[in-house]
Amino acid sequence: MKILLATASAIALIVSATACSPAVTDTQDTPDIVVELPDTAGTADTASTATSVNYVLASGEIEASDLIGASVHNTAGAEIATVADIWLGANGAAPMFVLRDGGVAGVGGKLRTVAYSAATIVADPATTGDEPDVIVRLTDETLEALPAFVQATDDDYRLASEMIGTTVEVSFSGDAARINDLILTDKGEARYAVVAPDLMTTNQIVVDAGAIAVAEGDTDGGLVLDLDAQAFGAALAYPRE
Repeated sequence: MKILLATASAIALIVSATACSPAVTDTQDTPDIVVELPDTAGTADTASTATSVNYVLASGEIEASDLIGASVHNTAGAEIATVADIWLGANGAAPMFVLRDGGVAGVGGKLRTVAYSAATIVADPATTGDEPDVIVRLTDETLEALPAFVQATDDDYRLASEMIGTTVEVSFSGDAARINDLILTDKGEARYAVVAPDLMTTNQIVVDAGAIAVAEGDTDGGLVLDLDAQAFGAALAYPRE
């Protein structure tokens, strides 16, 4: 589904995590997000398969991968940036969009931040493809004034792109699973993770994103999916598109 994203104002990233934080703070008020997506239940869909129960996105939920890489346009239609990533909120700090100003093929340029909550997301029937177009109510001059994004530590798993594609250890079995995507709320918070339950399957399940944690102790700092066998087995299926 194509999505239009219109920011009403730009604010800075104030996000704390295990080992990184944004460099600039902007306390300017921004409007609440209004999401106009299909009004689904966000629960089970038993009609699609006879052997499993499928998760259906609730109204306002969106896959992080549908936003990363989106082109950003001003209201005049000129492309001014791309969505480089989504900074996931932590410890009460709000999620942020990380915009890439310049660069080629997702490399280079300057990374700037704007609040996720400063956006209105609506369906865009005029566009096609997996990545939505993003319309930002900013001029080029305003874009240049946005706070720079500075990440103190790589792979601290506070960026959506660092989570997606990462292998996690399933706590009760020690087996490896893989995070294929994140399901975000209308505020940009990671509500669920879309997980391949083993590295050889094409199946996907939905688990609570809060069950994923950075491993502690004698580890290399990887991720652990902290679920028991019952919760893991009861996870809803999430069919691939």
